[in-house]
Parts: sequence; C-alpha cells; structure tokens
Amino acid sequence: MQYRTVTYPHGMPQSAPGSSPPAAPIGPVGPALPVGPALPVGRPRDRAIDACVLDAALGELATKGYAAFSLAAVAEAAGTTRPALYRRWKDKSDLVVDAVARLAQAEIPQVTGDHQADLVAELENFAHCIRATGALPLAGLMLTDAVEPSVQAAYLEKIVAPRRGRLRAILVAAVAAGELDRDADLDIAGSFLTGSWYAFHIAGRPVPDNWAERVAELIWKACRADLDARG
Repeated sequence: MQYRTVTYPHGMPQSAPGSSPPAAPIGPVGPALPVGPALPVGRPRDRAIDACVLDAALGELATKGYAAFSLAAVAEAAGTTRPALYRRWKDKSDLVVDAVARLAQAEIPQVTGDHQADLVAELENFAHCIRATGALPLAGLMLTDAVEPSVQAAYLEKIVAPRRGRLRAILVAAVAAGELDRDADLDIAGSFLTGSWYAFHIAGRPVPDNWAERVAELIWKACRADLDARG
C-alpha cells in the first residue's frame, strides 16, 4: 500500500522580520490516507426480490385480475415496498408484462414430434397463461396509446414473439414432414391460432373447453397436404 508525503528541502519555511507568518503547507502534514479501489455506485439488483415480486404479481393477477391489480398488495406479499417496485418497473403494466412472461416461459410445452398434438399443447398453454393471470385486458391495453412504447415493446418481445415463434416452428415442421401443404399460408394460419381465442371474448362468447383441439383440427384440414396430387 502506498502513501504520499510532503517534504521540504530546508525544513519548514521561515518568515522575514516584520512580515506575515508563512502560509500553512499544502497537503497532509503526516502520511496521507491510503488510496483504495473505487467503490461501486449503487447496489446490485437483488434477483431474489425480483422473483418474489413476480410470484406475488402472478398471485395478485390470479385472484383480482388486471383491473384490480394493486402494486401495494404485491409489495406487501413480496415483503418489500412500493418504492422498491418502482425502482425495477415503470408502472403496473410493466410489472404485469414481466409476470405473465415469467409464467409463459416457465411452462413451455415440450415438443414431441407429433405436430398436431404439439400445436394443441401450445394453444392450451397459451389459454392457461391468460386464464391463470386474468391478464386478458393486458392485450387490449397494448393496442392503445395509454401505455409507454417501451412497455409495448417488452410485451411483444417477451410474450408475443416467443409464442408466435413456437407456433410457427410447429407448422413449419409439419410442412417439412409432409403433413401440411408446402404452399400453405403460414402467416395467416399462425395469426388465426391465438386470434380465434380473442375473437370469442370480443364477441362475448365463452371459449369452448376443447378450443385448442378444434383449432388444431381446423388448421390440419385447411392446410393438409394433397398427397394424391403430388403422386
């Protein structure tokens, strides 16, 4: 460890007769304090608190839904404070996006190679994630100007894009296996999948219990490869 000292070649300077006393020396009189490494600014984000908050948010969504979702209740259930939440998430919608994404990412269905069954499993998981969190209004909110663009972008990146990617991958695999026609319009088919679930709600009708099976069957019938035509 190094120290810095101040020395004078001929001792302490003396004042001339009748003049003012000499100025005090600049710098420490004795050994200076050691110079250590710079301290980090702020505290690192505690991932354990993040997990507790997201779990509490999922519980709040499941019991009260999005409209009655309370940041104060989430903070209390997670054993933290509202200011701690606002240091991590911009607002209620920002927190809900992360909570729903956590649920969707934790329960991704395993791909089995039975493409129609894989499609059913993915659609059932989609419906479960929304029903379990009561987060249906969140999708509508993301279509309005009432939410910050950064939160909309996070919703698309963390929830919409991964789901659509997995659905499309199933359809592409079915085309490669010869189960669906190679000319099938997968963009429209993919939009129809989850879109039909929202359509029931917009029409004020209950979603059938076997919705996922019926949607997958319709896709297979509409896009089935014509093996006879290929000869």
